[in-house]
Amino acid sequence: MNQINLINQLLDDMDTVRPLLLSALPDNSELRATTRRMIAALEQLREQPGIPHATHLWVSQQFAKLLDVHHAPLLRPAFDGTITNDSKESLAAHVQQRQMLTMQALKDIPATHDLLDTSSEMIGEKAGKNESLQKRAQHLHLLLQRHLQHDADLRVELQQLAEAFGPSLNAISGILKQAGEESPELKQATELLERELPKDPDQALVILQQARAGILTAGNKLSSASEKLNETIQSHIESLSTLSKKLEEAESAARNDPLTGLANRRLLDEYLKELGQTVYSCLLIDIDHFKRINDTYGHDVGDEILEQIARMLDKCTRSTDIAARVGGEEFCIIFPGTGTENSTRMAEILRQSIEKKSFGTSAGMIDITASIGLAEHIPGTEHSATFKASDEALYRSKKNGRNRISVALKR
Repeated sequence: MNQINLINQLLDDMDTVRPLLLSALPDNSELRATTRRMIAALEQLREQPGIPHATHLWVSQQFAKLLDVHHAPLLRPAFDGTITNDSKESLAAHVQQRQMLTMQALKDIPATHDLLDTSSEMIGEKAGKNESLQKRAQHLHLLLQRHLQHDADLRVELQQLAEAFGPSLNAISGILKQAGEESPELKQATELLERELPKDPDQALVILQQARAGILTAGNKLSSASEKLNETIQSHIESLSTLSKKLEEAESAARNDPLTGLANRRLLDEYLKELGQTVYSCLLIDIDHFKRINDTYGHDVGDEILEQIARMLDKCTRSTDIAARVGGEEFCIIFPGTGTENSTRMAEILRQSIEKKSFGTSAGMIDITASIGLAEHIPGTEHSATFKASDEALYRSKKNGRNRISVALKR
């Protein structure tokens, strides 16, 4: 039995045990409150977000590989399984920075082409327009070789050319480092070009050939690393977006009853907190003999009835009201700005609607009734006191024959 089924079984057992305990000890308010807290705790466990921890951990680990040591820990979720807004904003900014880095790398590759073409044009003519980076470097090498062979004064020009390579090589080195690629060849080429070229043309040619080889190797790494980094970032951005969407869906699911779609206790508590100390009426609705329905027809049929009851409650409430499922077969409606007289009239309409309706189920048509307890909130008192008064009124409806409305006693 998995965790959800186990929790559902415990809730069903509480639905069975609680009426028996309350009937045996009707005046024991502590027992009533204790059993209600147990049901609430079990329902809260059942409504926790359902994203497997292993999935979240795997996505986080993969995405963390692209982040630096300062941002990777931000993927660690908070105690409620979510990532904070500050962490999301910081991660988004960091990912954007990495994307800009990749875009810069893609810009620097054509810049290297332009540098080779410009250098070739300075001492001869540039290579063909569609030639590869390697072909352009070879073309430059041939031009340099000819100049070394025919003009001793070229040494000064070559020295200036070598110095001109410096900023571009430093930029390429920085991009490779950010992408997690090491290029000892580029470092060696930089060191070679920073030296003063020897006066011997043959020795200068050897140094330039070595530097050229290092630049070509680094250029290939830059292209590969940029494409890989861009693809990986895009993949993990999509994964993070999917995960964030699932977390948002899970957070929404945690505020609604999974069977009926009505609000659950958590959302009800948040609603009452926002409502503050204003007048409202609290209705508790309990389906009569619901355990008998489950025992006779099965829990699937019972669920069908609960879903239909939920739709009835949703239709009878205004946009400012809230309908919630607070127990196995127990529902709650809050009518803000409504006193006892008007809420009693609306409760009677609801009670009669349930009594007159034949509920179509997979087991056939089933007639049911409901008992209702009603209490008006007294500003300045706790919401829990109003809820308790409604519960006591509901208990009197059950005790006095069911299928009726009881209003809380003055308090």
